Order: sequence, then structure tokens, then C-alpha cells
Amino acid sequence: MNIEFQTPYKKVSEKLVGEIRKEIMELSHINKKISRAEVLMREVENMMGEENKICEIRLNILKDSLLVHARKESFEKAAKEALKEIKRLVNQQINKLKELSENKLS
Repeated sequence: MNIEFQTPYKKVSEKLVGEIRKEIMELSHINKKISRAEVLMREVENMMGEENKICEIRLNILKDSLLVHARKESFEKAAKEALKEIKRLVNQQINKLKELSENKLS
């Protein structure tokens, strides 16, 4: 699987990038059809309030794509929220596929 990171202005620590990479690799073990992941971490400077750190994760699964977006006061919190949501979506997709295959067998 190919994992691409975009971190403009280099404001994201290598440790966080490594943790995100590890979590995404775990998702690829849950769903073997994930072929690519794109992670965008950016800061919106002209935004009012403290929640100006954004993490977006896109997973390409065969012909489909899952995208999540989280905005928090730190990159770590935004990444944690985005990873939580993408895991939920992957598990939901896996369960839906299991239900469909079970219904075909019945």
C-alpha cells in the first residue's frame, strides 16, 4: 500500500507522522483492498478561534474512496479524531460487505 503525506510548512512532527502511518497500516490489515492512503495536515491561519489545525485522510479502496476531515486545536488531536472516524468507516464497510455475502449465501 502507498501512503502519501502532505504537510505544508513542515509543522508536523515525524513522531506524529509515524503514528499515523502505523494506524493506517493496521487498517490495511483489516481491509486488504485498501490500495492507497493520502494524509493532508494543514493549518488555516486566517481562521477565527483555536481550532485551526486540519487533518484529512483519504483511503482508496478498489473503485471507492473514503474521506474524513477533522479540525482541532492541535495536529495530534485532529489526527486522532480523523483516525477514529476512518476506522469506524472501514469497519462499517467491512460489516456491510459481510452482510451482503451472507445474504447471497442464504
